[in-house]
Amino acid sequence: MDNFLTLFSWEAEEFEHHEKGKDWFWAVGIVTFGFFALAIILQNYLFAIMVLIGGFAVALHGSKKPKIIHFAITSRGVTVDKVLYTYDNLKYFWINYDPPHIRDLYLISNKTFQPQITIPLWNIDPNEIREHLLKFLEEKEIEESLFDTIARFFRF
Repeated sequence: MDNFLTLFSWEAEEFEHHEKGKDWFWAVGIVTFGFFALAIILQNYLFAIMVLIGGFAVALHGSKKPKIIHFAITSRGVTVDKVLYTYDNLKYFWINYDPPHIRDLYLISNKTFQPQITIPLWNIDPNEIREHLLKFLEEKEIEESLFDTIARFFRF
């Protein structure tokens, strides 16, 4: 493996965890039951099964605790938990920084199945990150995805 210089390195939770109380799980259950009842009324049984599986998956994911991930910006690329995204395989970046809730680095990849990589910056200085990345990548504004906005709204 080639040697490369680590310029920035930090650890952070893979996602911002919000403790969910009984009310949150009740809400998921009520919404799931509502869609399930609608699917049964419309005699769409496949959709009814999908709603139950989806509701269960949302509740299960909501109770999941985030694991700690190691991030690094190196002379060759960006590493996320031992996976190196080389600068050659990245198109551009954007730092979405609006503390205290939004502190993310977005990388757009050339890969078809993982076009956007979101990296939490936590307490890392975004200006230093930006200065380094500008040497290798184009900076282009990237809007926060609708999924991320909805997830933050529902404290997911």
